[in-house]
Amino acid sequence: MSIFLFTVALVVFEYNTFLYDKLDMKFSYTPKVYLLNFLYFSFAYFVPVILVKSFSSSKIKLNSQFWIKGILGIIIISLYVSFYSFYKLVYKLPSPDYYYWYYTLSNASGLLIVVLPLAIIYLIFDRKSEVPFYGANLKHFNFRLALLLSVIAFLIALLGVKFSDVSNYYPIVNRTGYESFAAKHGISKIFSAGLFELSYMFDFAIVELIFRGFMIFAFVKFLGKKAVLPVAVLYTVIHFGKPLPETISSFFGAYILGIIAINQKNIGIGVVLHCVLAFSVEMLTLVKS
Repeated sequence: MSIFLFTVALVVFEYNTFLYDKLDMKFSYTPKVYLLNFLYFSFAYFVPVILVKSFSSSKIKLNSQFWIKGILGIIIISLYVSFYSFYKLVYKLPSPDYYYWYYTLSNASGLLIVVLPLAIIYLIFDRKSEVPFYGANLKHFNFRLALLLSVIAFLIALLGVKFSDVSNYYPIVNRTGYESFAAKHGISKIFSAGLFELSYMFDFAIVELIFRGFMIFAFVKFLGKKAVLPVAVLYTVIHFGKPLPETISSFFGAYILGIIAINQKNIGIGVVLHCVLAFSVEMLTLVKS
């Protein structure tokens, strides 16, 4: 309950003051945005960790490995959420190439910023773990559960697009100028939109790897199944700036997907569910627009 109330306080404060959103816009494309993220995300993660430790019936020991991996995880997330260096690769391109490649490359940046560092951390600390590479496997993947949750995700998307905040924010593909990009290069609009959406889905796979993979499986041995709680709060905070219904639902979604990941010992369900939900919202709002 204490963690839930803490999350509510964070959300209420942000959506009344928009402090993080304003600071994020102010520091965008500067190194200061990484420091901003690190401070915000550290507060959102480590305070719930302390709450879990304080109110746990069993004794929880947070050794040096916990703090090293925890800080490294926050650093990776801080970089990933606001990574802008790829901007230098495309900023000289003429429109619509600039917009198209800006959004597409930003989605693909997780391969360098997330996957590579996590692979190094895994080899150093967790290579003997019973869950290979933080759940990035299909060893215990439940196809029936994935199908059931996919249907539920689509129904949630149908409901979600009825909110004006959501329908005004999405689809992301419209921001890429995919139609102008396709016309300029003589390719199909379906191809240009599809390539972006593929990178968009890849981005969600990366999100699952860091939030339902590393930030849970790397810390289960310290916090047990309660490792999902601090991550749920952190996941909520990274949604600041997005529509309020999406931010609120992100807490419950993160908690549920975290529990599923622990029980299934993989992040496959989360990847499928996240991609189905995101793609459904994209398509439904695209048709609506």
